[in-house]
Amino acid sequence: MFSPFEALVGAVQLYAIIDPLGAIPLLATLPNYERMHPRFLRLVATTVPVLLLLFAFAGPYILNVFGVNINGFRAAGGAVLFVIAIDILREGAPKTMGINPDEYIVVPIITPMLVGPGAITSVMVMATYYDPLTLIVAIAVASAMTYLTMKYSALLVRLVGTNALRIFARFFSLIIAAWAVQLVADGVMGLIKA
Repeated sequence: MFSPFEALVGAVQLYAIIDPLGAIPLLATLPNYERMHPRFLRLVATTVPVLLLLFAFAGPYILNVFGVNINGFRAAGGAVLFVIAIDILREGAPKTMGINPDEYIVVPIITPMLVGPGAITSVMVMATYYDPLTLIVAIAVASAMTYLTMKYSALLVRLVGTNALRIFARFFSLIIAAWAVQLVADGVMGLIKA
């Protein structure tokens, strides 16, 4: 059954994992970023929600094909998200991304940076907790928040500076870490009960 509260919680968790605020300082250093900005926004508007919805609804079938138990996936996904949260907390961006900011082009910013392993794992796990409508609303809200953050990225850099944006990104990493611990606990408890 649809729950507005769960949709909001899911959207905030997903926004924290997508971490567009953490991406802005890296994007601000790109040559020709202002010229690429309109094209980049169109890609964010379409690619982010489409990829998240694809993995959210295809995820259970992917797990089934590989014979992966959902509780095991929750525990493993929680461990992955915890590593990503620690990377963001310590480094300001996930080291697991393996992307050099000097080599960015438009699409690699979206797929490995905004919709990377953390976001993909998150929506696949969320699909096991939330009903489809709640999940769709959570993805839509998180995608809209990501789009607006990226749309006003230059203004955000001027208003608060890149250091403040990095602080926000590190704060969001604590939310990711807390959710990751909960996922591991839920997964382990589910495996024990099975």
